[in-house]
Amino acid sequence: MVFGSIDGTFSVLGIIAAGAAAGLSSLDIFATGLGGAAAGALSVFAATYLSETTEKKTRLMAAWDHSRKVGTKKSRNGNSQLRTPTRKEHKVFHELLSKVHRRALVSGLVTSTTSTLASLTLLLPLLFLSQNYSTPTSMITGIFLLSLMGVFRGVTLKQSAAKSAIKMVILGVIIIVACRVLGSYVQTLLNP
Repeated sequence: MVFGSIDGTFSVLGIIAAGAAAGLSSLDIFATGLGGAAAGALSVFAATYLSETTEKKTRLMAAWDHSRKVGTKKSRNGNSQLRTPTRKEHKVFHELLSKVHRRALVSGLVTSTTSTLASLTLLLPLLFLSQNYSTPTSMITGIFLLSLMGVFRGVTLKQSAAKSAIKMVILGVIIIVACRVLGSYVQTLLNP
């Protein structure tokens, strides 16, 4: 949940900061941010699903190969012959593969959903507040969300919640500053 929220917050925070610095309207920033949020959610879903299935399938296949080597017999010509798994072993193996896919799917859905929710939280002020207040409100909201996620991350990992929150806030500020510089640079290139 934290990974998805952080990913969505960082991505959309950068889009909002760059768009505001480039002089885009709130509606333009909202549309761009919405596209970024959708792409980010799909990307984080795919990354989570693929990484979890790859890691767990690799371990499962290694265990499967090891179980086949246990009880290996020597053939008449001196070559090793792998043991043939039983039907029950095949069934258990395929059930475990299905379980890996289901868990990875759920994990990917949770991660992408939290990414989407965090992104939308930052985008909503762009719809309801005036141009002068919407982007600062979105950025402050992003920094606040990052500090909350930092606290949660710190508590979960049994580390200092304050230090973890400060790290997240620093990363958020770096993203805002870097994206504002980039947005201003693009604006000067396009509008000399």
